[in-house]
Amino acid sequence: MVVYNFKKIQPVPGASDFVDIVLTRTQRKTPTVIHPGYKISRIRAFYMRKVKFTQQNYSERLRQILADFPRVEDVHPFYADLMNILYDKDHFKLALGRINTAKNLIETVSRDYVRLLKYGDSLYRCKALKRAALGRMCTVIKKLGPSLAYLDEVRKHLARLPSLDTDTRTLLVTGYPNVGKSSFMNKVDVQGGREGGREGGR
Repeated sequence: MVVYNFKKIQPVPGASDFVDIVLTRTQRKTPTVIHPGYKISRIRAFYMRKVKFTQQNYSERLRQILADFPRVEDVHPFYADLMNILYDKDHFKLALGRINTAKNLIETVSRDYVRLLKYGDSLYRCKALKRAALGRMCTVIKKLGPSLAYLDEVRKHLARLPSLDTDTRTLLVTGYPNVGKSSFMNKVDVQGGREGGREGGR
């Protein structure tokens, strides 16, 4: 029995909230004090850790979004058709593709700047490289703003879909408001087997 529960999809934060969440976590979970008197190797390691930690947080959260949302090709045809009607599946695939591209870009930025930090020759230079790396990652996320907002709307729509067992027969009763749908269901529903109920008269 395959039962799809779309209510488990986590809310998708907006671009600004996404950046705030990750940068705040980086600030809390990594060391915050470095002194010019430290060895250059220690200074490099300090800033490399911040860049890697930020990248890992972004990647983890973007990966979670990709994992939460269903692939249209993998769900039952009933849900695939319904999803295509509610929000164009090509638009949906494009939004998920942008999420995946952003994740890859952030990982590339991290690798490039960690490589540059290995050759940083001063505290000032290492700090500048760290700021540039985090700035580029934030820019990538902010460009995702429309896709993140779209996916959160999709999530809300998916959460309203009933959880149906696609291996059993399901009867849908639809019609105009106040034409007797509920009365009909109350007459025939002797075992209490309804999944939903009225929703806005539909």
